[in-house]
Amino acid sequence: MPGLDLSLFWELLETNFPLAGPRCDLRARLGHGLVAALEAGGLLTFLRVADTVACPHPGGAGCPRQVIERPDGTFQAICGNVPPECDEVDLTLEDIEVLGVDPELLCQALRRPLCVGGKVEPVPGLRGVYRTGTFKPDPSTRHAVYFVARCDAREYAEAFDALRSRQDGRSFGILVPTDRFVGTDTTRQMATLGIPVVALRGTIGVDGAGQLTMSDDPLHVLGGSGRRTLMMSGPPVARVRTQDGWEDLDEAGYHHLIETAHEYDILADEKARVVWKHGRSEDGIRASYFRMIRVAVEKTGRFDPGVDGPDDDQESGKQTFQRARQAIDVKYRADDGTTQWRIFKSVKFDKHTEYLFQPDPGFRFALIFLPRP
Repeated sequence: MPGLDLSLFWELLETNFPLAGPRCDLRARLGHGLVAALEAGGLLTFLRVADTVACPHPGGAGCPRQVIERPDGTFQAICGNVPPECDEVDLTLEDIEVLGVDPELLCQALRRPLCVGGKVEPVPGLRGVYRTGTFKPDPSTRHAVYFVARCDAREYAEAFDALRSRQDGRSFGILVPTDRFVGTDTTRQMATLGIPVVALRGTIGVDGAGQLTMSDDPLHVLGGSGRRTLMMSGPPVARVRTQDGWEDLDEAGYHHLIETAHEYDILADEKARVVWKHGRSEDGIRASYFRMIRVAVEKTGRFDPGVDGPDDDQESGKQTFQRARQAIDVKYRADDGTTQWRIFKSVKFDKHTEYLFQPDPGFRFALIFLPRP
């Protein structure tokens, strides 16, 4: 990801849309550097002065902490509960300035890295939905692009259906802050209609001057607009997860995918128990590895193999997952000297390691699994 990672920003924006809060609270959630970059680029703008700030231990009628101004012009946050449940905090005027996201300014900023032009405007009657502009992959083709913010799979599906009904069969693209709450079936259904759903987390970052940056070619990200997925002509024999989402494969589709294995950085096939990495293949991969990897891919959020792994493998889940990742994922040395993985990221949580299915932007992969019984 070029520039600064915006993952925390997209996650917070999605669940608090439109995002706003005192500068001190946003710095605590996002970090000083990221807040400064977002301010520099006009993505966070001044709204007002706060009269409350967040409490580290929320609770009670006197929460959150009230901001008071002292006679000398300085500020302090005090707990309103009796007796007080948290310490008083000295604040500056800068700390308590409320910064917020203007959705239309955000959409305008997104247009440059996505190569989208045209007008930005809210969509009447649809909360949290904005037309971001028009994507023109060639002089004769135009696709509208919309930004949608929700924090529930059902609400996302309803918003997508409402946009479809207003387009009268025309294809378009959808931008969402993250893919956490967008159901896999919804994404697949939209793809079959030529409507790509693009998660901004992992795709859009920000540089130190506050300019949004992009990790991939806009043609690859929005190029699925108008390109409908071919329907199967036979029963499904496999199910594949690629960088573009999930898809069921009939016999012809499965063999076509295997024939194009050289187009992927990784292709792992449970049906044949083979993994191709950069043109080289390794067979005899354990079936238990594919079962573990599938659960990790389907898990929303953090994956703990000892808890979330297949029912027959929870006792040694962590060891099985680590071996499965070694067989199927690709390890590399990052610029900071640390060892990283292309598909599954390690994260520290509650003093132990868990994992995230978070493929590197631009990394092409195909994980083929057997159909569900």
